[in-house]
Amino acid sequence: MKSASVFHLKIAAVLLLCCVAGAVPSARAQTDDKEMFLVAQKAYEDGFYDVAIRYIDQLLTQHPDTNKRIEARLLLGQCYFFKSQYLKAYEVFNDLLQYTDYRDHTLYWLGETYLKGTDYQQAKKHYRQLISLYPDSVFAPQALYSVGWVEFEQNQFREAAGSFAELKKKFPEHQLAEDATFKLGEIEYNLRHFEKTIDAFNLYLEQYPRSTKKAEAFFYIAESYYYLEDPLTAVTYYAKTAEIAYDNKLILMARVSLGWCYLKLEKFSLAADNFSTALTFAEEKGILSDDIYLGQATLYTRMEKYSEALDAYQNLIDTFPNSRRIKESYLGKANIFYKLEQFDRAIVHYEKVTLDFEAGQELTDTYEKAFFGLAWSHLKNNDITQAVRQFEIIKNRAQKKTVKISAMTQIGDAYQDAGEWEKAVSVYDEILREYPESQYADYVQYRQGIALLKMEKIEAATLSFQTLRSNFADSKYLADVNYYLAVAYFKKSNWTLAKHQILKFLEQQHGRNELTAEALYILGLSQFNLKEYDSAVLNFKKITRNYPLDKDMLLTAELGIAKALYEKGDTAEGVSNFQQIAIRYPNSREAQESLIWLGDHYLRAGEYQRSIDYYSQFVKSFPGSDSLGMAYFEIGQAHAALAQFDKAVEAFNKINKENGRELFVKARLAIADIFSQEMDPESALTTYRNVIETSPEFKRDAFVKIAEVYRSTKDYDKAIQSLGEALGVAKKDSLYNNSEIQFRIADTYQLLNQSQKAIDEYMKVPYLYPDDKSWVVKSYLRLGRIFEDDEQWPEAISAYQKVIDLKTDEMKFAKERVDWISQFVE
Repeated sequence: MKSASVFHLKIAAVLLLCCVAGAVPSARAQTDDKEMFLVAQKAYEDGFYDVAIRYIDQLLTQHPDTNKRIEARLLLGQCYFFKSQYLKAYEVFNDLLQYTDYRDHTLYWLGETYLKGTDYQQAKKHYRQLISLYPDSVFAPQALYSVGWVEFEQNQFREAAGSFAELKKKFPEHQLAEDATFKLGEIEYNLRHFEKTIDAFNLYLEQYPRSTKKAEAFFYIAESYYYLEDPLTAVTYYAKTAEIAYDNKLILMARVSLGWCYLKLEKFSLAADNFSTALTFAEEKGILSDDIYLGQATLYTRMEKYSEALDAYQNLIDTFPNSRRIKESYLGKANIFYKLEQFDRAIVHYEKVTLDFEAGQELTDTYEKAFFGLAWSHLKNNDITQAVRQFEIIKNRAQKKTVKISAMTQIGDAYQDAGEWEKAVSVYDEILREYPESQYADYVQYRQGIALLKMEKIEAATLSFQTLRSNFADSKYLADVNYYLAVAYFKKSNWTLAKHQILKFLEQQHGRNELTAEALYILGLSQFNLKEYDSAVLNFKKITRNYPLDKDMLLTAELGIAKALYEKGDTAEGVSNFQQIAIRYPNSREAQESLIWLGDHYLRAGEYQRSIDYYSQFVKSFPGSDSLGMAYFEIGQAHAALAQFDKAVEAFNKINKENGRELFVKARLAIADIFSQEMDPESALTTYRNVIETSPEFKRDAFVKIAEVYRSTKDYDKAIQSLGEALGVAKKDSLYNNSEIQFRIADTYQLLNQSQKAIDEYMKVPYLYPDDKSWVVKSYLRLGRIFEDDEQWPEAISAYQKVIDLKTDEMKFAKERVDWISQFVE
């Protein structure tokens, strides 16, 4: 509860006892009840609340008309209150409101009871009622202090200041006036009015020089100087606090704060000594503090002792899992992991800081640092989407203009890197429009031009670069304009202009530019596409010679050489180069392309097994590649060429809609082609059974095809069994509907001359699948024919009439049959 709560409650209890002691019984007959009440009082004073309750109950039972009834009930309520039985206390005090005697006592204790139940509104209501009705009550100062305390606890600092000031004004000599004065200093501190805090506590020390809270006052003054960026003066007051304080926790806080002051003053040795002294003291007294570990972690980080810093942060997290310093600890660890280039670990720890951040929430310094760190870590991990998301949060919530512009610039760059150029241009436009004088302006203008080039808006890009040249004549970004124009033409497949622009860029280079290697590569590709293969090979070789340590560029150049050699007719040398790339750089993008080129080469050459080997190596090595579906398709083609139809179906079946709609359809058509192949019965059954085992998606179709094989060999029973198995498999992408399979079952029974069984199976088609009109009509026509053959004329007419009622093209034939039966049979 509030500070000095036990003290002020005891005051209230003493006040009540004093009031009660003044009530003298009117006659000797009340001696017994007076003695009972006196014993109850003494038991209450000594803390024997159960004994006091028994005496009060006995008093009220044996002397129901005693004139101490109200006092006894008040004492009973207090006993319940101190026994933490607040509901019973409330019931007693609330019942006493009906009496005018001791009503100020009742209102006070009701306020205290509501306060224990954290019902601050009701507590204030009763305190204020006491103050209003009984301004001269001995409880008035206590009630006024309680009102201030409630407001303070609810962070209603200005209201609390009014209440405490009112107490000082009305009751300047009351012992609670000192506490009220101290509270006024605390209020200024909580409002972060640090200069006023210093003044308030200096006034407190002047008015109450012998105060027991002198050390606390010094501490608040020290804290205020610290936050006013005056750590040197703060050191003086922290030292005074540590010297005179009796409270071990306050001594510890002062010593830890001395460490922080010396850290801020960059006196690292003194900071380390104070943190170490504080830790030893805390361990001795059993009062460990999270601030010690945070101080040590911060100190070690500044000293670049990252291992020790991580240990200190982890000590804080493990020892104080609910500390308000937890976010700072995770942020500190994340920053260290970022410095150590352990970006995945950095992301994990930054996210622990931002996890509970909500839309619309204020972007505090800790959150701002965490979101920036998180964005940069995602950028380092090439996760552009996540990076932009974090920058957007900073942009939308940042208060400082430079922070907002920085975030916006990085959003534009992230969008550009992700290929979302319109969004990038929109962001750059906004920056140039809203902040034209920004230190980022020339960079933003340059990046805008690049984005427009990537969008193939050549004129707009040119204008952007001209603006860059006009407004920022000394910008370091001007030299690269020709390069990006070449990139734009290359993107438009204008190889001639791309070649011309890149040659212009290279001519202007008088030293090695970071874009030179890329420029040579674009030149080589342009020449390749212009079928200038010899020139392309020369430029690609120039890259391998000049940039042997740039692995990525080296690989792309070697792949370019292989392609150019292959296309110029040096097939054997080209194939050899592709093979070397696949062997020497097995996990690279270039290895992927090389394996595909090799697979394509051997497929065209009719060496199907070698083709399968290269495509299979590609599938195994690059399971996440965008070309995976095409590789499976080519494997299927090769197996089909080798008449390995089951393996072909298995390969085609691995292609799904995610590999592209067109490729998916081609694969399904290829499977259909395989099912239409003419094979001898034995080979056909083996193929279809293998399909059932390896490609369950085609299980239904395979059973139908097996049934066709059995029908062709007149093994009708097995045909019916296979059709039944087909009907038991879910349709999904099957070519055969349930109605068609059911019709085939009936048709097979008809081939067996089992007319009655055939009738039963044909009947299932219209009854079970009435929506499939085509097969319903065919089934009724078959039924009509069977009934005619068996000379069951009424049944035949009924079957044909069903067809007539359906009004399909077959109704004419059905009507002719009905007319014939009616004419000749009757």
